[in-house]
Amino acid sequence: MAELAIIADDLSGALDAAAPFAMRGIPTAVALDVAALPEALATGARIVGVSTHSREISADAARQAVAAALQALPVGMRLFKKIDSRLKGNIAAELDALDYTTGLVVPAIPAFGRWVRNGQLGGFGVSYPIDIATTLGAHAVRALIPDIEKQADIERALGSGFDLAIGARSLAEAMARAMAPGARAATPAFVGKAAYCVIGSTDPITLAQLRHLRDANPNILHIEAPNGVATPLRVSAGLTIIQATPGPVQAGGPEVAEALGATLEALAPAPGSLLVLSGGATAQAILSRLRIKVLTLLGEALPGLPVAEAGGLTVVTKSGGFGDPDCLSRLFAPYLSLGSPVHTHVG
Repeated sequence: MAELAIIADDLSGALDAAAPFAMRGIPTAVALDVAALPEALATGARIVGVSTHSREISADAARQAVAAALQALPVGMRLFKKIDSRLKGNIAAELDALDYTTGLVVPAIPAFGRWVRNGQLGGFGVSYPIDIATTLGAHAVRALIPDIEKQADIERALGSGFDLAIGARSLAEAMARAMAPGARAATPAFVGKAAYCVIGSTDPITLAQLRHLRDANPNILHIEAPNGVATPLRVSAGLTIIQATPGPVQAGGPEVAEALGATLEALAPAPGSLLVLSGGATAQAILSRLRIKVLTLLGEALPGLPVAEAGGLTVVTKSGGFGDPDCLSRLFAPYLSLGSPVHTHVG
């Protein structure tokens, strides 16, 4: 029976917060959307996550999406409201839908160099300190916002009195450790027949990771997809990269994500393949296209890169601003010698 529900505004966020629980052996499932929540609950997982797909919509629509998720959950279930570690999205509006007294707010991710000092979020990937109370709006008066420099600070903060956890991956990690104190985090082992990397994110951190991978491995098959649209090549490649690039006419994020899904679907990844999806909207669109509704979490392939099983595929998701510069290179190392692509760059 589910003990904790994670409500996130995008799929990569739901998976980021769910993965630390799975790494400690706690059965964990994530629903692709609110409609799939009953199926996720039926798995018997102790941790259930859901994407409300609400980061890029209006504040009113985001509030309604979170309210719908709450209605689909058992009454009184303990909640974790996943928020972006750089405070993007409709955070205050989504909190409006939740009934709570005191929220523990921890957007910091010490492992990635993101901290909180005097109510300000800053560090790696944050251009300038962001005032957390301003982001919370009316919810700031019932928020605990501790200074966070290291993971131990978060673990200490769990002892404060709160009834709603509001935060990012590192808060989930602390809660998972408290839930399974004797369990050691384990990295799942997986090697598929082939790997497909679909990049919808334009975050500078992700683009730098892709450059690192391509500079070290210039023969990788790289398909440029203007506005997400490309004609995939039928080749035997160990690793295929599909990257959204600007098209002749500007397209919105949802349209690009849907087009990327169609491009990958045309490649028909074989069962046992690895899919690496960068960008929450990209992951949501592609998995929907593949008719996947619920993912079973295995843990993390690398810090900040959740790995799951679904539809006979291994799925790794990556938020745009997560990961070390060489994370894609390390992730794909087992696949670089597989296959024999005829073209290394298409676009």
